[in-house]
Amino acid sequence: MDDRIRAIPGQGDPTEYDEIADSLYKVFLTVRNLAPTRNSTDCDSHPNGPVDPEPPEGWGHCLFCNSNRRVGDPRARRGAPRSPGVYEIPPPPYTHEMLLERMRLINDISFDLHFRSEWEEFSFAADLVHGAFIIARELSRPRSYSRCPQHPGAPIDPTAHGGPRCLFCVAHEKRVAPAVPPPQIRDRERRLPHRRQRPGPPVLPDER
Repeated sequence: MDDRIRAIPGQGDPTEYDEIADSLYKVFLTVRNLAPTRNSTDCDSHPNGPVDPEPPEGWGHCLFCNSNRRVGDPRARRGAPRSPGVYEIPPPPYTHEMLLERMRLINDISFDLHFRSEWEEFSFAADLVHGAFIIARELSRPRSYSRCPQHPGAPIDPTAHGGPRCLFCVAHEKRVAPAVPPPQIRDRERRLPHRRQRPGPPVLPDER
């Protein structure tokens, strides 16, 4: 897997990280099963699924459900935010170099792992692999010119006030903004138009 990551240029296409993210998640599942049990998301559908590194306010922690909600899937569960026993989530920004450094750490610790290793060692390895998966998953998201830190890869609203911005942030601002009161029509006093009196025929002086 290291060779596949190194073969990607620093500004590679997001689709090049898709297979790497899938492979890392499979490795994470294997290592997680060897470590002490943790409920990473508290999600009814994906209790041990990957954790969303930047869930929007009021959302749950399940990356699968949140990804579906971001694309408008009505079947996505609206999980309430809780405090799950999450695996390690490295802080952004997520870069190609950051993924390579994480893979070096994974290679170092996996060299010493064996079937008699302590559970804590597998737990630490699960944290490292989960962090690598998060980095690859974020790199696989479509690039967004909005550079929104809360919704990486979000679509852009080109008609937003002030120029193109993150569609989710614009929608949130509209929801929380105070409602604009309807325009009030003031009753104006109705006045009848003045009649213009036409001058009558001129009065001729009496003839003497």
